[in-house]
Amino acid sequence: MNLATLIWLILLTPLSGFILSVVLGRNYNQLVANLTTFLSLLNLLFSFWLWKESPSGSTSLIFNWFSIQQQAVQFGFLINPLTQMMLLLVNFIALLVQLFSMEYMAEEPAKYRYFGFLSLFVFSMLGIVLTNNLFVMYCFWELVGLSSYLLIGFWYRKPEAVEASKKAFLVNRVGDIGFLLGIFLFFYQFGTTDFTILKDADNGVSAPMLTLTGLLLFCGCIGKSAQFPLHTWLPDAMEGPTPVSALIHAATMVAAGIFLLARVQPIFTADVNLTIAVIGTITMLLGAIYAIFQTDIKKVLAYSTISQLGLMLLGLGTEASVFHLLTHAFFKAGLFLSAGSIIHALHHAGHGFDAQDMRLMGGLRKHLPFTFVCYLICSMALAGLPLFSGFLSKDAILMHLLEKAGESRIYFIFLGLAFLGVGLTAFYMTRQIWMIFGGTLRNDHIASENIHESSLKVKLPLGILSVLSIGFVFSVNPLSAGDSWFWHFISPETGLMKHEENHWIAIGSVTLATIGIAAGYLSGKRVFSYQIPTFDPIYNRVLVIPTLGLSVLLQKFDKEVFDKVIDVFVKGHVVAAHMIAWFDRFFVDGLANLSAFIAGRIGSITRSFQGGKLQMYVVWALVGLMSLIFFVISQIEV
Repeated sequence: MNLATLIWLILLTPLSGFILSVVLGRNYNQLVANLTTFLSLLNLLFSFWLWKESPSGSTSLIFNWFSIQQQAVQFGFLINPLTQMMLLLVNFIALLVQLFSMEYMAEEPAKYRYFGFLSLFVFSMLGIVLTNNLFVMYCFWELVGLSSYLLIGFWYRKPEAVEASKKAFLVNRVGDIGFLLGIFLFFYQFGTTDFTILKDADNGVSAPMLTLTGLLLFCGCIGKSAQFPLHTWLPDAMEGPTPVSALIHAATMVAAGIFLLARVQPIFTADVNLTIAVIGTITMLLGAIYAIFQTDIKKVLAYSTISQLGLMLLGLGTEASVFHLLTHAFFKAGLFLSAGSIIHALHHAGHGFDAQDMRLMGGLRKHLPFTFVCYLICSMALAGLPLFSGFLSKDAILMHLLEKAGESRIYFIFLGLAFLGVGLTAFYMTRQIWMIFGGTLRNDHIASENIHESSLKVKLPLGILSVLSIGFVFSVNPLSAGDSWFWHFISPETGLMKHEENHWIAIGSVTLATIGIAAGYLSGKRVFSYQIPTFDPIYNRVLVIPTLGLSVLLQKFDKEVFDKVIDVFVKGHVVAAHMIAWFDRFFVDGLANLSAFIAGRIGSITRSFQGGKLQMYVVWALVGLMSLIFFVISQIEV
């Protein structure tokens, strides 16, 4: 199989799953679930095949799309180590989520729609990963937004889910407008949107224009990756099914922004990097602080994702960001699916309570031991403890900040705040683990003996993700000795380089994580119910309320001014129309009717000469002959 065919198969396989779900419909719920899960497995095998068969370095496949004034508009695929890594990651996480969903959504009457939307989501993300230019990426970028809207609002009979899906869709449109303007500016400067020119993108372009282009492209990341100030949609997105949260937070929607930075990072100027670092730092700290005071199990993880995405931004789109994106995908998917296992178990144990409220949990380690172990492993990876994957990737970002501090001292501030974020992460995750699994059950609505683990369809994804959250997976490369598994993908051909190790960075991060764990354990016995203010009230006062007020004023202006002006013009047009109709009726039609009348009269007269009687023809002939004779005689006399 050639490379082009294999790439098309990878892209179109999940789309075929979506089409099958639409065609088969509700009557084949389980068949759709089985088929789409099988297609995800098949696509993962295709991605592995591509990884093994594609040539080293970067490969581009270009196709003509359409022409404008004899100029061909092209699209294509860019295959490099980063692409290969993302293909394996997205398809692998999607497969585990679908396997988990077969148990979690077993009683869902619209299962066909759920699995179809998941396939559409994966297709959209794979398009972003495979494309070789910004314009086609934007097309798939918007398709990801549509897919997230459909999945977040999957339970559309629930008002909160509908509001959350609309909020996610609209907030992302704000960032996407900036992204689109950045694409236009990129095309204006370079005459193309192809990624292949990025290594020389600064040639002949002024620094201010590159800065503006980079900032506008970064707007897309702010929206999709839920960065300050467009981060408020992500916690509300928890209204969707829990496996959807795992997919969105691990390897698809929120990862798209970081992937975009990795693609366009070569054109970032120092000012763009500084802006990204500031936004990432603010987001990282806000997300961590918000997570401390949450009581919803999924919202703690949602704010944690916001915080970790901010930390990825501090990597400035380099291999440090991509490395943390990879490790975060495994342990965050494991945390969300473990949360789904807990919610699923509580739902089946009783009713009449909120199964996501951590204040109604406690002591679950005895009843859900497998889920507890998986949750604990993934939490330790998130906290950045040694021997776990998060320790490696977080330290890579901290090392990158230390290197940047050698160029500009302001990065020492970002480095210090990043260390603070490490401590806060360990704190809120320890607090959450204690609230869920420590102590005794605090729920009066159910009996503890009714709580039990789910089937293998739930346990298998949790176990796999837990193993992949352990550090040795990324420190040993089974394909070539002397290098790590991750560095097999992120190679010098991508323009990304390794960092030298610094033991003081490791010691500092572990120390702060340990302090955070100790503080979290000591405070974990006290269940916080206080909710700190979010940015929603600020947005309501600064943006929503003024916008609604402006819309009311514009409505009144439209009604009192524009409508009246239009009424005057309309009445003038009606009067003019009546005048034109009168002129047309009496003059234009009158002249035509008069011409027809005269022609008719002449015809009637001439018709009388052709009566069909022979004697009349003789009479008229004699009259004509006599008239001719008289005319000739009159001429002679003259």
